[in-house]
Amino acid sequence: MPNNIWNIDPKQQAVRDEVRAFCKEHDIVKKGIELDRRPEPAQFPFEYFDVIAKAGFPKYSYPTEYGGGGKSGLEYNTMIEEFAYHDPPTSLLISIQQLAGQPIIHFGNDYLKEQYLKPAANGDMIMCFMLTEPEAGSDASNQKTVAVEDGDNYIVNGEKIFIMHGDVAEAGVLFCKIQEEGMRDRVSTLIVDLKQEGVTQRTLEHKMGMKCATTGHIKLENVKVPKKNLLGEKGKGFRYAMMTLDGARIGIAAQSVGIAQRAFDEAVEYAKKRNAFGAPIAKLQAIQWMIADMSCRLEAARALTYKSSVMWDNGEKFGTQAAQAKLYASEAAGFCCDRAIQVHGGYGYIEEFSVIGKLYRDQRVTEIYEGTSEIQRLVIATGLLR
Repeated sequence: MPNNIWNIDPKQQAVRDEVRAFCKEHDIVKKGIELDRRPEPAQFPFEYFDVIAKAGFPKYSYPTEYGGGGKSGLEYNTMIEEFAYHDPPTSLLISIQQLAGQPIIHFGNDYLKEQYLKPAANGDMIMCFMLTEPEAGSDASNQKTVAVEDGDNYIVNGEKIFIMHGDVAEAGVLFCKIQEEGMRDRVSTLIVDLKQEGVTQRTLEHKMGMKCATTGHIKLENVKVPKKNLLGEKGKGFRYAMMTLDGARIGIAAQSVGIAQRAFDEAVEYAKKRNAFGAPIAKLQAIQWMIADMSCRLEAARALTYKSSVMWDNGEKFGTQAAQAKLYASEAAGFCCDRAIQVHGGYGYIEEFSVIGKLYRDQRVTEIYEGTSEIQRLVIATGLLR
């Protein structure tokens, strides 16, 4: 990544330097390509995750009292941006621990933080965020997974799909409906140990992109969950999920900025060295306009991302701004990847020659997960028109 990236806080440069040094030391660009090209079914890269965990990146913004790095939201999202520049799936591998940890940080009691947050911070426990179901994607409140009281436990039955790291996670933040009077139509949150009888986990195969960070399908059949694993209050799980996703959307925006920056840099470098009609194609107005459009969208996406990060850190309401950042940055990244392929021509389409095709495949999900672009537009409009 170029050294003239715009920072709004001096701490960001220290984060950039740290990530760049790590990526150079471990040749993350090459490693990312190797992991992308593994034969199916692609297995979770445990050894690679351990290296990242030991360096402290999955716990970057966890509270220090639970083994975390105590970094701000702006620092965390700068870290994600930098990793996404080098290899987008690696940034996702890191951010899932953050996604699963956030509801425990904000709503968990001391017991749950000790039991789950500390090992997750150290990379000793892989966690997942279990919200999406076959019939509850964008309609996240339509949860079919249910929990029934049984003495000191809940007995849980249900199914979750498209769960990042759900194929290997040892514990998960589960959103479900508790079947008791007054709670039947309200979502609650439980922390579930997944390595037990009644839990079936499998890897979803042949993903378009983001292959290094595996995605799972989880079935829960009469799974026992202690009542002490209730996260926060009964019936407030949907609110917890939405608050968590607000923060996660800024992370996706940061990821998108990193991808867009890499696509832009690759396009500029190629345009300068590729000759056609007796001169570098950078001399052609058609190419110049594509570069100009890419640069404007990239910088606007970065500004929206940093603004929402600062609002988060300042304790302001940031849901609308997070949705704006996620919507614009993800679509800007899609535009930049598309234009970068156009600049490269055949050398962009065939991945033997460049990383652009992989960026294109990795980017596409940023317009889908943590709420599709259509959902972001609804969130933004609701926030502005209420």
